[in-house]
Amino acid sequence: MSNLPDNPFSNLTLAEYGARLRRGEASAEQVTGALFRRIDTLNPKLGAYTFIARETALATARAMDALLKSGTDLGPLMGVPVAVKDLYFADGMPLAAGSKLDVSGIVSREGTMIRALRRSGCILLGKTWTSEFALGGINFLQRVPWNPLDEKTHRTPGGSSGGSAVAMAAGLCAFALGSDTGGSVRMPAALCGTFGHKFSRTGFPLDGVFPLSPTLDSLGTLTASARDAALIWHCLNGSGAPAPASLKGLILGRPAQLFYDDLDPAVQSGIENALERLSSSGVEIVAVDAPEALEFEAIFGRIVPIELIAILGRERVQANLGDFDAITRTRLAAALDQPATDYIDALRRLEAMRAAVARRMTDCAAWITPTTPLLPTPMTECSTLDAALAWNRRALRNTRPGNVFDQCGVSLPVRLSGSRMLAGLQLMASPGEDTRLLAIACALETALNSPG
Repeated sequence: MSNLPDNPFSNLTLAEYGARLRRGEASAEQVTGALFRRIDTLNPKLGAYTFIARETALATARAMDALLKSGTDLGPLMGVPVAVKDLYFADGMPLAAGSKLDVSGIVSREGTMIRALRRSGCILLGKTWTSEFALGGINFLQRVPWNPLDEKTHRTPGGSSGGSAVAMAAGLCAFALGSDTGGSVRMPAALCGTFGHKFSRTGFPLDGVFPLSPTLDSLGTLTASARDAALIWHCLNGSGAPAPASLKGLILGRPAQLFYDDLDPAVQSGIENALERLSSSGVEIVAVDAPEALEFEAIFGRIVPIELIAILGRERVQANLGDFDAITRTRLAAALDQPATDYIDALRRLEAMRAAVARRMTDCAAWITPTTPLLPTPMTECSTLDAALAWNRRALRNTRPGNVFDQCGVSLPVRLSGSRMLAGLQLMASPGEDTRLLAIACALETALNSPG
């Protein structure tokens, strides 16, 4: 589009933007205004945002510019415009969790994450699309956002943080907030060609965010690069960002079960090429046994619906089944009569699996896998309930184990020969290892993007 405003963050890291802001070469108000002009032009087609906080965002941007001019600096995220997934409570914005059901009584105040962003001087642009209650990447209740990697064909962007991934990929924010219960940050990051960071489950408080499954929920960000994700992580945690890890002697585990099965040919080729490049850069990729990966689906399916029913309330679920999205209705209806003993048994097995996986990870820094087995799919191929359920299940197959195993994880974009589509390269590390994982991701990002 000839009249489309330039993306002010194109080829610009968050650190570089911050330096320009402080030198007076850019202003938060100008940059925020440019993003809103892009949103006005692109969002009617893309559907990334469900609510725009134009007036308050521009007012915040002007305030940040004034503070900087007066000598007050709130840190590296000051003046950075952020898209917020519609699971986070933010004052002055609606919270619908992708549903027609009134969920205002479940989350009613801002939590630690939004407060931290406000204290850091971030500018909240608005709310982004999520599938109902964050269940998967496709639903029928509302239009699924358009993956910006293909202008002509409406393809799946993934989810449930699909709106945040589309906003990031289309240059409609500097970074975006997501959440990840079974891959809802990493899978859409892979399908839209962005970087995704799933925090450790206990890496940042979950208050102020609509819960899907307290046992498996985690927060996360979608960014243009691993470097940006590392900057955000360390600003939020009040620590300095370490240098990228050394690739020489770095040991990454390649799970023998599940993750490399049944890949789309283009994904398989792209991932294998990426692994070869990393090996030539000094990374040692070793086979690891991961039999627990074959059990994740049963455990995941016995925990998530039951916990969501408990959050919404059984009577309210039964009374509103007909108003839910078809995928939500199918998954919740199947769990309404699930015996409590099944849920308790699943929690016990979950803890045993997490302990076993923790022991298996002691000999490598992280596991390395494809993020998702597939490329973005035309929405016409997911138009029936059965097709959508099958797509959700396959698309999230490689990410759900990370939540079940209590790992932190990232997805790096991998370019494919002769295609505008991208694949995702997933790294999963032990809980609490986010800092180290991001340092590794920064090093891998450099190696994968270098010539040759």
